[in-house]
Amino acid sequence: MKACPLGINIPGFIRYLREGSVNEAYSKIRESNCLASICGRICSAPCEKACILNKENAPINIRALERFAGDFGKDKVTRLPISKDSKKIAIIGSGPCGLYSAWALIKKGYRVTVFESLEKPGGVLRYGVPEFRIPKRVLDSDINDIKIEGLEIVPNCFFGQTLSFDDLLQNDFKAILIATGAAIPKYLDIPGVNLAGVYYGEEFLMRVNLMKSNIFSRQIPTFPLGNKIAIIGSGNTALDCARASVRLGREVTLIFRRSEDEMRVKTIERDYAKEEGIKFEPLTRPIEVLASNKNFVKGLKCVRLDYTEQDESGKWQLEEVPDSQFTIEADTIVVAVGHRPNSNIQKFYPSIELDEDGSIMVDADTGMTSLNGVFAAGNVVTNAQPLIRTLGAGKDIADKIDNYLKAQKK
Repeated sequence: MKACPLGINIPGFIRYLREGSVNEAYSKIRESNCLASICGRICSAPCEKACILNKENAPINIRALERFAGDFGKDKVTRLPISKDSKKIAIIGSGPCGLYSAWALIKKGYRVTVFESLEKPGGVLRYGVPEFRIPKRVLDSDINDIKIEGLEIVPNCFFGQTLSFDDLLQNDFKAILIATGAAIPKYLDIPGVNLAGVYYGEEFLMRVNLMKSNIFSRQIPTFPLGNKIAIIGSGNTALDCARASVRLGREVTLIFRRSEDEMRVKTIERDYAKEEGIKFEPLTRPIEVLASNKNFVKGLKCVRLDYTEQDESGKWQLEEVPDSQFTIEADTIVVAVGHRPNSNIQKFYPSIELDEDGSIMVDADTGMTSLNGVFAAGNVVTNAQPLIRTLGAGKDIADKIDNYLKAQKK
């Protein structure tokens, strides 16, 4: 329990499952987590790493149990008792941090409105994770429960253009939370990345998620996509792109600089990818995207790497293997080497201070930005973090906003 940023009563809900009381198990989880089915699928599960049975190499599969409880349990969801005179809070962004902090603030009695720039809420959960990992019906179910409890969501609202801080202040919002996440891709600086047929991971997954599938076009992408796809990266985004491509009937190669054991994904996810036929090229660095005579991708030139010596921190260094260049045949490249905070709101409000990596700077004690009454939390502050850490940030910022608003009464 101490390892879970949300403090879920893990022994409690597992005990209910052992007794066959699935509904009670789900209710126990939902005391601390409004996104049980989501976490049960993609949580990094720090609780499992802290499980005492790790001493026997047999930790309890808590994530799978949470998924089962979230999918098959039911909880009586009703509108929470929120007074019309309660203070209003605006949240910009309906990703995991925005949704969780909204739910936590509603439970504290505030009137919360979430403003989302896209058509539907969910942020990265809807547009950045493929359907086979988070089914849309599961996401919609969790969000609808929060809406029943009192959350208002305003879609198609691009903050800074269609709405401003002044608009919110005029509508009597007492606090504003920026929770826009970190979905801006990091770019790869090698020749040929500007060719047709090169996508970035976040863009690629959004295109896949926006595909309108039906009985006649289930396997036909609605954007240009070759038959041989090279994915550059070793994190969850890269693996999601690779597995989504396989489901579109493509031949996929995953290219990354480190060894397979150093991939930033759960081992079981890596094993799934191999079972699905994805080819792995570890200890490999891309050096050039090759062009056809029509300026489309026709291949990826790479070089092999090997470990040499450790640096001062004990990390092994990599060097190119002499005369090891080779070419991977590909007509589509997906670059998924990381992402940056979505702090574009600073373009409209230059007084919001940013850190060197582009994340929004906040006061460590209050969570407030350089603008009074404007808070920020989640990956827009911390850059990339696992889902459960992002939800934990939503929980913490809800407490800080609550303390701020209570202090205003004095």
